[in-house]
Amino acid sequence: MKNKKTVIALGLALAIIIVAFAALFIMNRPEAEKGNKTISVTVVFSDKSEKDYSIKTDAQYLGDALLQEKLVTEEEYSKGYYTVIADQRADYNLDKSWWCVTVNGEMTNVGINQQPISDGDEFEITNTPA
Repeated sequence: MKNKKTVIALGLALAIIIVAFAALFIMNRPEAEKGNKTISVTVVFSDKSEKDYSIKTDAQYLGDALLQEKLVTEEEYSKGYYTVIADQRADYNLDKSWWCVTVNGEMTNVGINQQPISDGDEFEITNTPA
């Protein structure tokens, strides 16, 4: 009986911690610019070739703009974890490659779905091998 109460207490504590972190994450989402804007996105592929996209959008976050242009799938957008961008895979779990995202030459410090966009921003999304 004592073990069952301990397990329940630990489960409750874990649930409270998860909810607290989720709330903190949502509250710390950077502010985004509202309204129409144009951004440029350059995708750098594993072979170092590049493709440039000029995106006109009223989206407030990069993930929304990429989804609008069909550069990412709805499924990955929903998860917030991207392995395929512009039809190329970068999957750390498979080959230690990953997508490096910069905005105006600076590495981002949030995920793609939390990265706010402003008119004139220049993004580079690079398939980075291990």
